[in-house]
Amino acid sequence: MKNFFENPEMLTAWPVLVLGLVGLAVASMTLLAPATAGGGVKAPAVRHGAHPSPELYVQIGLILAAVTAIEVIVYYFDIQRAVFILILLGLSAVKFALVTMFFMHLKFDSSLFSIAFITGFALAASVFVVVLATLGGSLV
Repeated sequence: MKNFFENPEMLTAWPVLVLGLVGLAVASMTLLAPATAGGGVKAPAVRHGAHPSPELYVQIGLILAAVTAIEVIVYYFDIQRAVFILILLGLSAVKFALVTMFFMHLKFDSSLFSIAFITGFALAASVFVVVLATLGGSLV
């Protein structure tokens, strides 16, 4: 037991794993037993705009988990560093796109929000690239 508390990997990994499993269990129960409003009468389903259903959010979450698993699996393959970085950047871009499209609702909202988000992201990325290009050697 002493080794458990002295190992920082164990102290962070197990609580996060347990929290994730509890969250998955709660989300699954919520989807299986829809909320009812007073006396067992179902509440009317109200949809605002073209936002997706909770089932789609769970599907997107499962896709994100699968892409993350692929990233972890790729880590264990013996491939060139440049190819490894390109694969991880591509998979991260897929996850980034899914999160921004669905969880930030950019796919369903006005295109003005998407343009504002992409412009801000491109500006931040270009500043990052310029800083790395000029100070990259001294930052490491």
